[in-house]
Amino acid sequence: MPPALRALPILLILAATAQAQYVPPVLKGVQGDGTGRRALTPIRFPDPHEEWILARTKHFLFVSSAGERRTREIAAGLETLAAALTRMSPRFAAGAGETRVFIFSRHREAQPYFDLLVGRKDANVTGLFVSSKDGGSMLIESRSGWGSDRTPFHELVHWLISNSGTRPPLWLEEGLAEFFSNAELRNGSIRAGEPVAVHVQTLRQRGRIPLPQLFSVASESDLYKAPESQPSFYAESWALVEWLIRTDEKAFFEFMHDLEGGTDVPDALRARYHRPIDDLQRAFEISLGRPNFGTVIPVPNADTSVVTAPLGRADLLYRLGKFLAQVEQGGADAERHFREALAVNPRHARALAALGEYEQAIAADPNDSEIDVEYAESLLGKQIGPLAESEPVTKEDEAPFRKARQLAQRAVELTPDDGRAWGDLGTSYIVERDPSAGIAPLEKARQILPGRLDYAVHLFALYRRTVERAKADALFAVLDHARNAQVSYALRASALRIELARAHEFLQQQKLEQAAAVIRDLAAHTDDAGEKGDLTRQADDIEQTAETNRQIDAYNRAVNLVNMGDYAKAKRALDRLLQSATDPGVIHDATNLRARLALRGKW
Repeated sequence: MPPALRALPILLILAATAQAQYVPPVLKGVQGDGTGRRALTPIRFPDPHEEWILARTKHFLFVSSAGERRTREIAAGLETLAAALTRMSPRFAAGAGETRVFIFSRHREAQPYFDLLVGRKDANVTGLFVSSKDGGSMLIESRSGWGSDRTPFHELVHWLISNSGTRPPLWLEEGLAEFFSNAELRNGSIRAGEPVAVHVQTLRQRGRIPLPQLFSVASESDLYKAPESQPSFYAESWALVEWLIRTDEKAFFEFMHDLEGGTDVPDALRARYHRPIDDLQRAFEISLGRPNFGTVIPVPNADTSVVTAPLGRADLLYRLGKFLAQVEQGGADAERHFREALAVNPRHARALAALGEYEQAIAADPNDSEIDVEYAESLLGKQIGPLAESEPVTKEDEAPFRKARQLAQRAVELTPDDGRAWGDLGTSYIVERDPSAGIAPLEKARQILPGRLDYAVHLFALYRRTVERAKADALFAVLDHARNAQVSYALRASALRIELARAHEFLQQQKLEQAAAVIRDLAAHTDDAGEKGDLTRQADDIEQTAETNRQIDAYNRAVNLVNMGDYAKAKRALDRLLQSATDPGVIHDATNLRARLALRGKW
């Protein structure tokens, strides 16, 4: 009997290994990452006698207890500086999404939020920027007089940086935020970079953090969070950015781009400033003769229009609860706020949705597209947010994802410029065998919300699945420089999963050469030495099996020639096979067949 073609087991070990490399996500906040520690002070409901207003501008939604005049002042300042910075560099282009700004006029109401986010009692901050899956939020403790409060402009810079989806090293981001924190509007221009008195004093009186240590500070570092080291970190970061911009403003943004792409500070400094790293020490030379302003930016015709309205108590409780729901360990306080909102207004649609009562919420307000989006995202689960593409979808996901698609489609029709609705619509297609219909919605979402990396990761996966390899590779390069460990993991996990599935399909079709090519390409694009070795061995095994099967097939063709009585042609086929055969079984069988035919005088 002719030998049978050999089959290969499909390699699932690598997919399991990739799952074991999961990097837990953290909530990103400017003054510190959410640590998962318990709130040290309960989040109390706002004073029922305090007046709050809702204010909208082109890019911001303000929830404020600071009064209409102060809120308008902050709003106009933020929009003006945002427009000026966008003019200064496209890097600061404001996204199309709406960022929430919570302005607290009372310290006792603001402090529990800061303690929760920083994970420390009596956190020494007056403002924070926090990224979440449905956009960014600023929290500001308002003070009287614009000149005395640098927090709004500081947080604005963090917001503008976050919109692109890539982040510079922490020292540069905080230094840049401090550089623009005391910007002033004078004679049609924004003037920024005036020496910050507290930083000048710190540089004169405190010891220095060595530059290599400063450059490596991360948001979880004590140097960044601890009250005793914060002043030095901020002062040195400000001084470095101030010196870099004052030295060469154009080179600064090229330098920043290099650091965001992973270039080391010394290399970027040589490439953009043509200076050695030791020259950065000049930034700490504080003298009376230095310029008062590092840069002057003409102010374009910024849209500073503000629309205000009183904010009812149920809406206020809902909006505060919605923010808390996005914060790790904020869930219990969020639920308390939602239930209190319903105690005030039992048919508050968004509070009902926040508690998972989506059908009741839609019945209460069938034209609120945000409820459709929230409902859809509850069905899409972990595929929305930092865990996007970290885990494969299953057969059980198909029904809820298709329900989510209907909701997202309705939200798009109600609010065509809602980036979340487009992103959720595209994400819903990842359960389909042919997900190509999800590409256009995800591209639209990325255009509207470039900072939403979960939508971008799904788009990368769909490009790979639909063999849009050039687009996938280009997007991978952008996302891999986002300085986000979870995104880097998700990109590689999804690419591995997709290509292994492709290899499975080729193997099932006995297209072994194509399967080996897929596995070998994976090996070529992995940096992990162990994984590269495993993939290479698998590709070798598949190619060896393919070669063996070719030899078996050649032997079987010779047997068929014998069966048809064409012995001369069979002999030539066996001779050619034995000249190149490597498989011991094939060599043994072919040699025996040739010998039997020779003994019987068949040629």
